Order: sequence, then C-alpha cells, then structure tokens
Amino acid sequence: MAIPIVFLLYYSGPLSAVGLTVFATLVGTLAFIFSAGGIYASRDLGSIVVPVVILGHIAWFWALFWLAEILVEAQNEQTHQVLEEAEKLELRSLDFQHQQKEIQSHSRALKERISRYQQIRHFTNELAIMLKLNEVQEQVEIAVHRLFAGPHHTESRLTLFSQPDLPKDGDSLSDWMVKHRTPVLISDTYQDLRFPEYRFKKNLSIIASPIVREEQVAGILTVECEKPDHWTQEDLRFLSDISNIVSLALANAVYFDKVETLAVKDSLTGLFARYRFDERVEEEFSRAKAYGSTLSLVMFDLDHFKKVNDTWGHQYGDQVLQAVAKVIQSQTRETDFCARYGGEEIAVIMPLASLENAYQIADRIRKNVESSRIGEHKVQVTLSGGVTSVQSPMKDLEDLVHSVDQALYQAKEKGRNQVVKASS
Repeated sequence: MAIPIVFLLYYSGPLSAVGLTVFATLVGTLAFIFSAGGIYASRDLGSIVVPVVILGHIAWFWALFWLAEILVEAQNEQTHQVLEEAEKLELRSLDFQHQQKEIQSHSRALKERISRYQQIRHFTNELAIMLKLNEVQEQVEIAVHRLFAGPHHTESRLTLFSQPDLPKDGDSLSDWMVKHRTPVLISDTYQDLRFPEYRFKKNLSIIASPIVREEQVAGILTVECEKPDHWTQEDLRFLSDISNIVSLALANAVYFDKVETLAVKDSLTGLFARYRFDERVEEEFSRAKAYGSTLSLVMFDLDHFKKVNDTWGHQYGDQVLQAVAKVIQSQTRETDFCARYGGEEIAVIMPLASLENAYQIADRIRKNVESSRIGEHKVQVTLSGGVTSVQSPMKDLEDLVHSVDQALYQAKEKGRNQVVKASS
C-alpha cells in the first residue's frame, strides 16, 4: 500500500485524467500481485515465481511513474505555453487600447482643428467685405474673442501702431514683437520676467502675434486668459494664422482708404476735390433752405500766384499751395468743408455760420497766410477772399456761387490781400 500512498503524496491536489489513470493502474496491479502471490504460494513453485512476478511488476510500476512524469511535464509545458499566449494576448489588448486612445485623441484634435479652420474661413469671408480700418479692427476683436472663448474669462485686443515698428513707450510686449517678429506664449505673466508691466497684474496666460505688413510690424494681436497655463502651442499657431489674415485685411483697408482719398481729395493739397465740393455745397444749400438755417461760403484766391511760379518754378509754387492749404485747414472748424476749387482757388463751406462769423474766420486766415514765410526762399504770399451767405433773395445754388464770386472780384479790385463780404 506504500506505493499508492507515495503516488498520492507526490501528486497531492486535484488529479488530472492522466493521474487518475496511473493511480487506477497502480491499484489494480497491486491487487493482481497480491492475488497472484496467494495462488503461487499454495504451490511448490511459489518460492521462485513470486519474486520474479513481484520484480516485474515493480519495473512496471517505475515505467508507469516515468510515463506519468513525462505526461505531467508535457501538460505543464502546454499550460505554460497557454499562459504565455494569454499574457501576450493581454499585452496586445493593452497595446490596442493604448493605440485606440491615441487615435481617439488625434481624432478629437483633428476635429477641433478642422472646426477652427472652418471658423477661420468664415472669419476671412467676414473681413473680406470690410474696407474701413475701424470696422476691420472692431470685427477682428469680436471674432478673435469668439474663436478663443472657453470656460475661463478671456480678452482679445488688436493694437495698431501709429507708425510701423513704433509701439508706444512702456509696452514691453509690443517692443518684444517688433524686435523678434514672432508669436509668443506667456504661460504665467507673474513668472515671466520679460514683460515687467504684466507682473503687477493678476496671473494671466497670454498668446500674442505680430501683425506684419510690408516687412514691418504694424500692430499686435493678443488674447489674455485669467487662468495661468491655459494656452497651448496649438492655440499660438492658430492665432498666428489669424494674424496673417488680419494683416491682409488691414492692408486692403489701407489701400482702399488711399484710393478713396485719391478719388475725393486733391492729391497736391489734401483738400477735397472740386466734384466733392459741388456735391457738398448742393447738400448744404438744400438743407439751409429747407430748415431755414444759416450757411456761409468763402472763396480764396492766391494773389499774384503766377509770379511765384515764374520766379521760383512750379515745384515751389506747389509748396506754396500746400502751405496755404494747411493754414486754411488749421484755422477752420471741424464742421467746415475745405476744397480746392480750381488752380489757386480754395473754397470753404461753413454750415451754421453767419456772414459775420465767416468773415472773421476768413480774415484770420488771410492774416496768418500774410505773416507766413514759405519754403526755402521764405516767400511771402497773400490771399484775397470773398464771403457770402444764404440770403432770402437767393433762389438756387447758382445765386450763392455767383454772390461769392462777386465778393472775391471786389477784393481783387480793391487791391488784393483783403476779404470782402457780399452785399445783400
């Protein structure tokens, strides 16, 4: 009975099918040995046969043990392989899950980028129809605030310089932009020593990008968030793309303003052109007649201007015209309308000005021009002027223009360098 017990001790725990088979064979063989020993023991040959049979069965037992060991090792090896495969599958599963998360993350980032660039396209279309500089600036600030809006309070600002590459004093961020001409991300203004004026504010996260036009920094586009470390490099790239679009929009607005100015203003003097004078004086005359308000008209003419051109040349004559135009503009009111009427004649429309008020302004202009010394040759020039206002006998605009022409003619006839009021 010792052998089955040893077997059980060796294979303690749950028996597999192989173990059960071997155990059953051992028990059956032992039973056969003991029964055979009893049979042979009753005969004379028992003393020889029994030991031989017992030795044979012992050899058989060891063969069974050896076979069982091989089978168990094979089963253990198979189990080990299964466990290794299971571990590999688990690692593959984890790797797949990690890849899936990365794909989902990239997918979300791509969707966000697509959404942002769709917004940029809409933003570009909005700016394309705006040709006024102030309209562009206002729309940019509104749109940028919308594009970067989030759970935390943000502020967007477009700062345009009065001159390219010339920010206002004390603005270290704009100075940095002019120097480096590249976008910047400030994770925490309190920790960043480059921009000292921001350190005294509450902790902010800032992204900023220069507005570059014709290789010069014309301004700066900034977005501030009240939460430090809020902005990312992706946000900075997005703002940089926006600033490029803003630069084009501002260039269009500037060019449009120049074209519009050339269309409505005299290129030499900067005063309004004759056709704009004709439009405006008609508008003001109709308004004065309709509402019974006052309206005055002044006409100036440079005295002996041909002599200036003949003596000093036409370029110098142009300088004289420009200087006189500046004096007239500086001495008139914001509501007045100054235009180059033709040649050396300059007209001034004065809404809501009485004849006497218009005369005083015109005579002050005459005195300022007379006291001026113009250009490198310090030439002194004088003005003659006529002043009129809307009066009850006037039926139409031609009467007003004829009246001021007559007053100017009288000023010249009386010796020039004077202003004459039209007679009622």
